[in-house]
Amino acid sequence: MVDPNAVLAGRTRETRIRRDDAGRWFDGEDPITHPLLTRAFDAWLLPAPDGSGRWCLSNDINWAFVALEGPPRFVRSLDADGAQIVLHLSDDTRAPLAPETLRQGPDGALYCDVRGLVARFDRHAAMQLAERLGEDERGVYLEVGGARVRPPTVDDPLAVR
Repeated sequence: MVDPNAVLAGRTRETRIRRDDAGRWFDGEDPITHPLLTRAFDAWLLPAPDGSGRWCLSNDINWAFVALEGPPRFVRSLDADGAQIVLHLSDDTRAPLAPETLRQGPDGALYCDVRGLVARFDRHAAMQLAERLGEDERGVYLEVGGARVRPPTVDDPLAVR
């Protein structure tokens, strides 16, 4: 009879895999650059199922811990059609923008919440918002659905609102 404890001895869910705050993947200090692998990692990135507050790569077969610097999702591009803005995310999904969750980090980067996770607008997506930016006597705003949204600057933009 096989002893399950003996089979699992020495095995761990710990890895050297990490993603930096710019969305680049690494195995230790070695960059992971294969586009299909990095897209899969972006899609598999989820809160760890053990409730530890850590992050993991989780697919249909297994999961393993990874280190995450920065947000779990990035807004890569967007479609702005009339009143609605649809975000194209780093995990290959789309979601409507919830304007009330928009905020700026101390460095001026734009963030929002999507399905309970934080997403940071990359440069391309932020530039796509340029035609919706305006300024009045109260300062800079973003025109979304006929409303002027003024994303506040926050100390911790990675906190879900």
